[in-house]
Parts: sequence; C-alpha cells; structure tokens
Amino acid sequence: MDLQQLQVFEQFADNVDFAFWVCSPDVTKYYYMNSGYEKIWGRTVASLIENPHSFLEAVHPDDVERITQAAIGKEPWNMDEEYRIIRPDGTMRWVRDRTYPIYDDQGNIYRMAGTAEDITERKQEFKDLNQSLEQFKQFAENIDIVFWVCDVDVTEFLYISPSYEKIWGKSCASLYEQPRTFLDSVHPEDLPHKMAAIENNPTSMDEQYRIIQPNGTIRWIRDRTFPVKDENGRVYRMVGIAEDITYRKQAEEETYKALQREQELSNAKSEFIATISHEIRTPLSVIQSSADILHHNIDKLTDEKKQKHFTKVNSSVERITSIVEDLLIIAEDEAGSLQFQPNQVDIVQLCQEIINTIINYNNRRINFQVLGDASSNAILDAKLIHHILVNLLENALKYSQANTKVDLELSLLPNQIKFRVQDQGIGIPTENLPHIFNSFYRANNVETKPGTGLGLSIVKRCVDIHHGGIAINSSVGKGTIFTVTLPRETSSYKNL
Repeated sequence: MDLQQLQVFEQFADNVDFAFWVCSPDVTKYYYMNSGYEKIWGRTVASLIENPHSFLEAVHPDDVERITQAAIGKEPWNMDEEYRIIRPDGTMRWVRDRTYPIYDDQGNIYRMAGTAEDITERKQEFKDLNQSLEQFKQFAENIDIVFWVCDVDVTEFLYISPSYEKIWGKSCASLYEQPRTFLDSVHPEDLPHKMAAIENNPTSMDEQYRIIQPNGTIRWIRDRTFPVKDENGRVYRMVGIAEDITYRKQAEEETYKALQREQELSNAKSEFIATISHEIRTPLSVIQSSADILHHNIDKLTDEKKQKHFTKVNSSVERITSIVEDLLIIAEDEAGSLQFQPNQVDIVQLCQEIINTIINYNNRRINFQVLGDASSNAILDAKLIHHILVNLLENALKYSQANTKVDLELSLLPNQIKFRVQDQGIGIPTENLPHIFNSFYRANNVETKPGTGLGLSIVKRCVDIHHGGIAINSSVGKGTIFTVTLPRETSSYKNL
C-alpha cells in the first residue's frame, strides 16, 4: 500500500462509527487502531496501545469471563461475540466484536484484524420487538380469535394462534403441515365463494362463511386478511384474523325473525281492525235499519213483518256479542287470566246442546255421530269445549256449500275424548297451514267470507289449556278435517 492509499484508508477508518484494528495473534501488540475505539469505549487509543488487554477492563462483569476466553484464548482470530461494556462515564453499551486471521506467504497466521461496532440501539430495538412479540403472543393466545401469518399463496403458515384449535376443532400442527386443510372444514355451500376469494384477492378478504367442526357442529366465521409489504412495496406476506360470529349470526337471525313476526303481527292487527270494523258495522247497519223502520212505521207493519225485523235485530246482536266474546277470550288468554274450570260433564249431551246453539238453522246440516263404548262422562271445562266446537262447526258450515253436510264425530275412548269435524268446503292452502292458529290470521282463499281470524286461535288456546292436541288434514277444493284430542282423566289437570 503506497502512502496515498494509506492516507485514504486512514481517513475512511477514522470517520466510521466502528472500531477497526490490526494486532498480533496473541493480542499483545496493536499495529493499528482507528478512532472508532475512542467513540465506543470512551478510552484513548494510546491507552490500548500501551496496554493491549485493557479493552477487557470495560467488559461488563457478567460477560467478562466469556469474552476473555474468546478474545485471548486459543483462537482469538475466529471471534464473533456480542457483549456489554461500561464506559468511564458509567453508561453501558452493547458491542459486536468480530476478528479475522491474516496469513503470510507460508499460510501461517501472523496478524489478526478485527471490527467492533456499537449495537446498543439495535439491541434495544430487538428487545422492544421481542417485548412486543411476547405481548402480541400473550394477547393472541388468550382470546377467542384466530391470528395467523402466511405467504400470499397460502402455501405456508408462519404462525397460527391456538384459537384455531378451539374454533376449527383441528390442531395447529395439521395446518402447518398442510396449509390449505382449513378449507376442508368450510361448508360445501360456502366453499366455492371462499375459494374464489382466495384466488382473486387473498390479501384483502373480508368473508363470512360456515365451517363444520369434526363433531358436526356448524359455526359461522368472519375471516379478514391484510397485506404485508417489503421495503420495495411488494406484498410478500399476509396476516389475518378469523373470529367465531355464530352467536352474532344467531342474534341477527333472531332479531330478523322478531322484526318479521312484529311486521306480520302489525299487518295482521291492521287487517284485523279493518275486519272487525266491517264485521261489527254490518250487524250494526242491520240493527239501525230495522230500528228505523220499526220506529217510523210500527203502526203500519203487520205482526209478521215486525217479527222479521225483531229477528234481524236479535241475530245481529248475537253476532256482535259473539265477536266481543272472542276478543275477550283472546285478551284473557294473553293476560294469563283465562279461567280453566274442569268439571264432570256428559260430553254427548254437551255436544248436542252445542249443535242446537248453532245459529241460522245450520244445525240441520250437522251429522252427529258417537263412537266407542266408554262412558260419556268426562272431566272437562264445558265453557271451553263450547268455544272449541262452535268455532270448528261454524267455520265448517261457513266455508262449505249450503247443500253439503258437516260431520261431527265424537269418539269415547278409555283415556281420551276425540272430536272430529269434517267438511266438504274450500279447504286450506298448504302454505297457510303453519299460521292458521295465529290470531287475526285468515287463509288466502277465504275471499269475501266474513270472519275475524280469531276462531281457530281460540280453538287452539282452549285445546292447550286442556293439555290436548289438534291436527289438521286439508285439501283445497275438497274439504278439511280437524281432529281434537283431549285427556279425560282428572289426573291430567292436577298440575294446572
């Protein structure tokens, strides 16, 4: 190296932030040490030249044994160590110290070169990073959300939090071994959409889908991914979170159903108000008309015509009374105050009395038949039985042609009473059957037939109070069969 080159080297060596030196292999003599030593150790180069091992005096007590062995031991020219030093002002610095052998023409080590750099800031950053990673790990492993890091193609998982095992019901190890096995759990109906999301935009997904756990349980998942970019802005990793949103989905579904039911109820009530208004207005109009005729023409009317108007008034009053009674029954049942008073009754006699109360002579269209040889006495609430049979029979008569018959079949069984009401009427559409016992609900084929939509709701409530059951068999255009089954033993009501 000529003088000019040496000057350039010395200018370079004295302006870098690390120490650079050349010394004997046994570290007993320094041939060169740049000023970086003074910056890092806070000691003069002259002191090191004078006492070559003095750099060890600054080494932290916890590190000194290890570094002494490495720096002046058997092979000091192959050192690569990180250790702490304490400068004269008391500050502590981290140093990375590396040495390299220099060989002569015969291949013998006759010099040793080395570099030492201050890595304190790097160490602190690394420490901070480790603390952050540890905090993240503790956070990630103690919440019910899955965190992961993987490559862009989802062919390798670098990290997956333990919540994966809880939510998917599969081990994290299985995912490390076969990265795409999480897709095996995706519900078949949701898999095509999930696969398309992975293929089209894997690093910016926000998907909701179902998975099937190994035990068959279905869970709803919200899966989101985010890109990780290198210093050149290239996406080379992605991170993601997956959370179990099953309960949220269920709550949303319940809320939707509740709103739907509320809307249906609101619509039904609005229709009910209109229906009730019409149902009451019609008999009121009849009463008003007959009252006006009787008031203004009573002296001119024959007894036969007077009686005709009185009959119309009575019939209309009975109709309004029936509507009001239905409303009161619904209100009492919803308030929990509908009374249940079972007593011993002769059920055959009760049926005959109920048939005789059917208005407008429709009772002549009812075929009443008794089957079974058990006693006709049973413990029932006669008032509620009246509501059941009157509503079923009047509906059967109303929705049948005037020239057809309605069958009421009473079966007397040892432990049960069965009522079977069959008509040959318009029937109930299949789509209406699930709602037919709802208050204010009417089938969509009733057309202009009068009604409030309360009759079958009252029937169901009275049957339920008896701890009985009711079944429907209906065919549009052919007719309907209602079968009511009630227990006849008093023990059936002991807990009521």
